[in-house]
Amino acid sequence: MQRATVNDVESLSYRIIEVLLLLPTAAWGLFGLGAIFLGITGGVGGLQGPAGMVGILGTFGLGYVALLVLAVVSWLVTPVVLYLDTSRIAETDVDWDPNPILWAVGGFFLGHLMKLNHLYYRHKVVVDWVDRDWWWVFVTVGAVCPLTFLALGVALAETLGTAVTIVLVGLGILSAVPFALAIYRDATYVRLNSAEWRPNPGTYVSLGLIFLLLAPVAYPLVGGYYLVRRYGAVGFE
Repeated sequence: MQRATVNDVESLSYRIIEVLLLLPTAAWGLFGLGAIFLGITGGVGGLQGPAGMVGILGTFGLGYVALLVLAVVSWLVTPVVLYLDTSRIAETDVDWDPNPILWAVGGFFLGHLMKLNHLYYRHKVVVDWVDRDWWWVFVTVGAVCPLTFLALGVALAETLGTAVTIVLVGLGILSAVPFALAIYRDATYVRLNSAEWRPNPGTYVSLGLIFLLLAPVAYPLVGGYYLVRRYGAVGFE
């Protein structure tokens, strides 16, 4: 199979696709910040009444608005960037000849799935560069911390009260946010530097994004499997 590098297939659209996929995780982090804010300012018991309702709606409403704006922008931009990037790939001598029009149409109706699918096929034929080898640290954080914070929140609810539980849940949400980006970048690094195991970054970013809401359960499984394979391939430097 003939492969190229990102230097051979220079494409700003490719980077935009990556950003569009990963930005919703940042918006999800706003919910974590909101939970921490509610816990610190008194929890549910300290935010009752009209003023409390305004505070709750304002805190979590910011996350909903951010997600809505990102969804609309992504819906409008996705067909364009998919068309441009697949056109660039089609002009390159690699073992993938995508139809830009079909990808643009698919991006309009199935934007998120098409972007994930696009990254998977792109990484099969176009090698990306990642110089930093420490992304695995954030993969470990995402695999361990969400479940740990959630378990602590449940265990300490009766002892320390609702406010502490809310803060711990918020910390769990925040600790899950970098996982998809970290495993995507680290898989790119391993694919570039390992002769034994060549994980497709598109596969792992898909798992990170699809299971974001189930992070306490899914991330230990995905992250644990990935880290074991990584250690066998390139170790932990």
